[in-house]
Amino acid sequence: MQKYDVVLLVDASLSETNRKEVVSEFEKLIKKGIVEQDDMGLQQMAYNLGNKAWNDKAYVYSYYIQAEAEDLVVIKKNLLYNKAIKRYFIFKMEKTDEFVTFAKVNDELKTIIDTWDPKKLWQKVNFFADKKNAKYINRKSVAMLKKYITRFGDIKPREYTHNSVSTQKKLKTAILRARELGFVAYKK
Repeated sequence: MQKYDVVLLVDASLSETNRKEVVSEFEKLIKKGIVEQDDMGLQQMAYNLGNKAWNDKAYVYSYYIQAEAEDLVVIKKNLLYNKAIKRYFIFKMEKTDEFVTFAKVNDELKTIIDTWDPKKLWQKVNFFADKKNAKYINRKSVAMLKKYITRFGDIKPREYTHNSVSTQKKLKTAILRARELGFVAYKK
């Protein structure tokens, strides 16, 4: 069985009971495969999710599941025709990837970023050189991802970030996934 991260963006204009119905329907569909889940709550998106100007908020739910390829077809079909779900994403997880919760990661990052010393120009030390910080290369760690984006919305190159090649690739993937979800803007 392959592990996946399924992310649902549920319409913010729904009432709480309707939203819980939509989520419970989805959970019944994959109840045997759910390993972990994360309710991120109401999130302000970086761009509008539809053609309306006020449509820039959504309730975000993330599920870490184990599923076969046949199960994914059923999941996609049910999510596709559900009007309450604005968008959904299914990310294939690597064996080394771990599932982290949104609130826990952002609380940890706030304390880390607040205690950072300003980097001196001659220092070439990156944050991800320490193995324990590798878990912060994730689409949910928005505060950290914004540190690696220029003021125009481009991803900073390796010569400025001093990351290794593999770390820079993981960071790029995390930023691209965060952009797809709407946590980070494409361009400013």
